[in-house]
Amino acid sequence: MAISDSERRKYEDKLASLSWADGVPAPVDADGEVVPLATKVVYDKDDTELSVSSFDFKSDGYNNGWTVFCALGPNFMAQPYGSQELHLHRPDSWEKLLDDLDNAVKGGDNAECLYMRREDIEVGEQCSGCRLYNADDVFSDCSCLAYADIADRIRKLRGED
Repeated sequence: MAISDSERRKYEDKLASLSWADGVPAPVDADGEVVPLATKVVYDKDDTELSVSSFDFKSDGYNNGWTVFCALGPNFMAQPYGSQELHLHRPDSWEKLLDDLDNAVKGGDNAECLYMRREDIEVGEQCSGCRLYNADDVFSDCSCLAYADIADRIRKLRGED
């Protein structure tokens, strides 16, 4: 059974507030999401994909918190980043929003699926894998959910979050 984004965030926030060990909080990203220690890829503020090589936690009065080491360059030198400087998921942008809307224009009856980047999906098929899908309201109109998602993305991009 799929859970809603708000429920997922509630559980992630609860996990982030808990200690994994005495005095050691879970690492969180720039968006406040818990970063699993098995994470292989993160994104910087410029939307650059970075390969995670390791995590380190320090609480020595000078360095407090999680450091994520990411492999860079041909020698794969590890560059340190504070976990809260990075994004677990690729950050949204005006360009991505426009690209998603341009993709939806190709869709006809399937526009909402194409907006959500669910190409090769028949209308009404495999909805449970879609970010718009709400298991508690399976009769929701995808077009209304897509419009709400677009409005939400615009507000966030404008800083009205």
